[in-house]
Amino acid sequence: MVRSPYGKNLVYSLDFNPKTIDCLGICTKDPGKLIPHLSTFRNWNTLWHVTITPYSREYEPGIQDKRSIVEAFRNLSLRVGKERVVWRYDPVFLSPSFPLSSHKAWFATLSSLLEGYTDRVVFSFLDIYPHIKERLETMEIKPPTRSEKEELVQFFVQEGRRHKMEVSSCAEGSWMEEYGVETAGCFTKDVWEKCCGKRLNIPKTKGKRKECSCILGFDIGGYGGCRMGCVYCYGRGDERREGHNPLSPLLFGWPGKNDEIKNVKAESWIDGEGWLL
Repeated sequence: MVRSPYGKNLVYSLDFNPKTIDCLGICTKDPGKLIPHLSTFRNWNTLWHVTITPYSREYEPGIQDKRSIVEAFRNLSLRVGKERVVWRYDPVFLSPSFPLSSHKAWFATLSSLLEGYTDRVVFSFLDIYPHIKERLETMEIKPPTRSEKEELVQFFVQEGRRHKMEVSSCAEGSWMEEYGVETAGCFTKDVWEKCCGKRLNIPKTKGKRKECSCILGFDIGGYGGCRMGCVYCYGRGDERREGHNPLSPLLFGWPGKNDEIKNVKAESWIDGEGWLL
């Protein structure tokens, strides 16, 4: 069961079943916590997006040591296959203590450390949401300018090719295709089909954002429960974390008497209409 982020009394109920859900897309900044539990996913097709950014605890106060995250990434890749593990390098921002040159140095280093453990890196530039604008301004955090973006994009492509990785962007538009960046999206039909190893008949749906062509069936995450505390995060906060109970069908809290529960029909998209999670 998943509580809607848009209606506090709306709860969705989903049959969590590998027979009807073709693939699980798992996004994490701390894969090491999940590796001991990989047997839980043995009946599922999985696609892992692991974020490894270069920032210090000034910007990511709750993050694990970066060396341990790299090691966990490599371990995960060896366990599930490098074609199922994607490196995310996002968001990209600049600050007085993290100039453009730092991104070049770190991207080169991380690309070298992850070579052979993934075929793909996805990056995006910082988006400033109204509720985090003041926080970012206080720390002098900002997105790169257009010329700085072009310089970084060319460098990312150069390093990606050197380390045998396809370089993709996330919701940045098509302008960087001329530099060799794949701009179709993070979770496209092609990506899911490779994950499943089968062709999918996916019904037409509206995209989440005009720059995004990703195909997403259902999101089982929730805002306000992450321990990382990254200053740039639009979903930051641990105010709901204490509401977690492993006995509850919800990630946070319990269903209430005033909740409306809607059943979500999940059907496989393999050989017909269906669902992806």
